[in-house]
Amino acid sequence: MNGLYSFVQLFVLSFVAGLPITAEVPPQERSAIDRIIGAKGSYAPDDAAYKLVLPREAATIVQDYQTLSPNFGLNSWVTFSSAIHHPATMNGEFLLLDDEVNPVLSAALDAGLDVTGLAASSIFDGPRLYTLNVSGRGSFQTLASAFRKGLDEVRRVRRSSAAQHHTSRRPSLQIESAIDGRPLDAILSMSGSTAGGVYRAAIGKRAMLNGELIGREMGISTWVSFGGTDNRAVVHGEFVETPDDLQKVLKAMTARGLNIESIRNHTAAEHPQFISIHYWVKGPAIDVAKSIRYVLDIEVGAITPGARL
Repeated sequence: MNGLYSFVQLFVLSFVAGLPITAEVPPQERSAIDRIIGAKGSYAPDDAAYKLVLPREAATIVQDYQTLSPNFGLNSWVTFSSAIHHPATMNGEFLLLDDEVNPVLSAALDAGLDVTGLAASSIFDGPRLYTLNVSGRGSFQTLASAFRKGLDEVRRVRRSSAAQHHTSRRPSLQIESAIDGRPLDAILSMSGSTAGGVYRAAIGKRAMLNGELIGREMGISTWVSFGGTDNRAVVHGEFVETPDDLQKVLKAMTARGLNIESIRNHTAAEHPQFISIHYWVKGPAIDVAKSIRYVLDIEVGAITPGARL
């Protein structure tokens, strides 16, 4: 057994040693990145990576009289490296306030970046914070410009905010609901159920996990719930998507005004991999159902982006 383990170790080390060494980020590219982003980065020779850390003062205010150090990790960041199949690769993370999430997410997608994760990041009293993860491949300057568009969107949102401190846009909880599910079934092409005036419907997908087939009741499902009234509905749900479909579904959701709340995994090591996108939206129930139908049609390729229902 020990001999086999040693052989595997030697094989892995030999494989890693045979991989191409990543080239350094040229000094002229570092200068261009600094200029585009508007900040000074630092180079890590061991990783051949150039990183910029961007503290967010607006996100560090816990109370009116207390500001936390950005050393708590309350910052945005972006890192650039040379790549093998492209001139450069980039990974980054935006630290965002609640009202900045969907505008910055849309800006990142429009700039050609991949959005790979969204999660709540608040552990202290104070504003609600989120981390939005992005990645990209291309030239150094193109990637820096794409990330800068997200930063510019943060500034735009903050300038247009009437209040000094953000007030959440989240919908208020309605105690009583009276949703008519029949027209929603027709629009969504689902067979939902209504209980207590709340409509809920789901579509299951299939995956293999630990050698076993799992589906809708194990959490591999696209689902939606409508509460409130037909004219003033509050809706939330999840789309479950493979990595191949994730970006086009995110673009479709933002195009139809669905507020994206999180992008995360429910399970690990399933095949195919499924990523869950949680969202909320409010409005007339039929209008919201049409928006959700649009995203579902984009997902399966029934319509092209920009098509009207």
